[in-house]
Amino acid sequence: MKNSGTIYLILNALVYAIIGVMAFANPGGFAKTIDFALLAPSAMPEFLATFGGLMLMIAAATVLALVLRRHRATAFLLLTMAYAGFGGGRLVGMLAHSGFDWRNGVFLATEVLLVLWGTACYLQERDRRRAVN
Repeated sequence: MKNSGTIYLILNALVYAIIGVMAFANPGGFAKTIDFALLAPSAMPEFLATFGGLMLMIAAATVLALVLRRHRATAFLLLTMAYAGFGGGRLVGMLAHSGFDWRNGVFLATEVLLVLWGTACYLQERDRRRAVN
């Protein structure tokens, strides 16, 4: 699929931007939707750093890769690595701490899909760049 990489980047930019904005707009409500307990005063800055600031910067970097095509291979690789990290951490958490539940199962399946899609986009972009050079 010729536009698969562009679609992948657009969807990632939108999802990360939405998560970041929702975290800043209503941190308590957003934390509840993912069953995240803010148990200490220092938890809110950490929550906003991770779910607010980091997510918005990932969205911004992804938009840059959409605009500056020469950075797409790097964006695909980094997004794929991020999803591998999310999925790996989620799997360890499920196996060692919480057990399997439907929500984590859906997130894990989505992360695996996004790792596969991102890897395919990276390889396609890498091959395209090699063919040009």
